Amino acid sequence: MTFQAEARNTEGLADTREIRIRGRVTFDEAPALRKAILAEVERTAARRLILELGGIDNMDTSGAAVLAEALRAGQDKGMRVLLCSPSESVIRIFRLAGFVDVLDHCCAGWEETRRRLTE
Repeated sequence: MTFQAEARNTEGLADTREIRIRGRVTFDEAPALRKAILAEVERTAARRLILELGGIDNMDTSGAAVLAEALRAGQDKGMRVLLCSPSESVIRIFRLAGFVDVLDHCCAGWEETRRRLTE
């Protein structure tokens, strides 16, 4: 299965855009995922962005690089960016790829994400 990235406004959180990522996020899918996420970051006027990672089945360091770049692109635009529900294997790949700083922007689930966005 290749990836799917669905962007939508986040219910119950004003001025927040969410991108749900599902499937594989590896070398083969990375360019298309990068294009989709960066286009959404450019297009949206929201001040907050959630990258929902709970549906990622398989990710390699190419996928980690795309997500780290998306985090930086959102921050460069003045957005608060959080990565929601990464699995242990996704967290491990961030560490292996040297993107340890990305882990500061990870939330275990929706409750933590909502709390951090409203602080």
